[in-house]
Amino acid sequence: MRALSFKVGLVLLSAAGLEDKYRYLFASVADERGVLDQRRLGLLLHDCMQVPRHLGEAASFGGSNVEPSVRSCFEKVDSVGIRMSHFLAWLRLEPQSLVWLPVLHRLTCSEHSVHPIRCSSCKCLPMRGLRYKCLKCFNLNLCQECFFAGRTARHHKASHPMQE
Repeated sequence: MRALSFKVGLVLLSAAGLEDKYRYLFASVADERGVLDQRRLGLLLHDCMQVPRHLGEAASFGGSNVEPSVRSCFEKVDSVGIRMSHFLAWLRLEPQSLVWLPVLHRLTCSEHSVHPIRCSSCKCLPMRGLRYKCLKCFNLNLCQECFFAGRTARHHKASHPMQE
C-alpha cells in the first residue's frame, strides 16, 4: 500500500470538516507550485474510491472509472492544471466519484442529533440522526433508518421529494 493511499484513507474517515479534508487532499497531491494536473487528480480520486469499493458500494458512484470525474473537473479549464480554489468549487458540485463523502460527513455530524418528533413509519420518539420530511405529504417525517430502508407510511410514496 502506498503511503499516500493510506493517508488519503485516514483523512477521508477522520472527523475533520469537509472543506478541511478537501484542502488537505489537494495539498497532498498538488505540485510545488500548488497546481493539480489530471494525472494526479485521477490518482487521488482512485484512492478516494477505495472506501466505497471496500464497502461494496463502488458501482453506485461510477465504479472504479474516475475519468468522467477528472474530465468534469477540467472541462472549463484552459490550463493543464488547477488551483485549490477551482478544486474546491468543483467539489461543491459533488462529482459522482466523491458524492459519498459529503453524505458520510452529514451522517457523521448528525449522529448526536435528536428531533422531538415521531417517525411516521416506525413510530420511534425521539428521532435520532437525520430526519427526512416529505415535501408532498402533510406532517410526514421519517427517521434515517426508515428512510434508508425504504419504509413508508400512510399514503406516502417513495417517489415523493424529501427534505433532509
